[in-house]
Amino acid sequence: MEKLKFFTLILTCLCITGTVFALEITDEQVIELVDKTCEDIKKDAQGTFDKIVNAKHPYKNAQNPALYVFVYDTQVVIVAHPNKKLVYRSFEDKTDVKGKKFRNQIVNGAVKNGSGWVSYQYKKPKKNERYKKLTYYKLVTGSDGNRYVVASGKYL
Repeated sequence: MEKLKFFTLILTCLCITGTVFALEITDEQVIELVDKTCEDIKKDAQGTFDKIVNAKHPYKNAQNPALYVFVYDTQVVIVAHPNKKLVYRSFEDKTDVKGKKFRNQIVNGAVKNGSGWVSYQYKKPKKNERYKKLTYYKLVTGSDGNRYVVASGKYL
């Protein structure tokens, strides 16, 4: 009983101070989010993009903000991302710290194969270090008739 009280006290203190637990993200969660987003884009592309840009759940998970979705057009321009600063910017030929053109690989892989995975080095939000990230991507045709590449990933 004392251990339970102690654990409850620690958890309460962490919540009050705003500490957020980093929850592990599974491959299944990533695929499920991409698939759901693809279905929503097929029904209402612009409405879905607006929700992504405004970081609405489930496009940016309310319980685990590290699980989010982003969308490219087939010219490697981000058309929807929870970080509004990235939207409508071209990332064609931009590389990670090791020189990998992973964004091109995401879009080209989706156009060629429909879906797939790519790994690369990326900075975690609010951290200065680089981490390996694994991203799943999938091609979809939106309600507006345009093709998009929906992606989500996880840090390894």
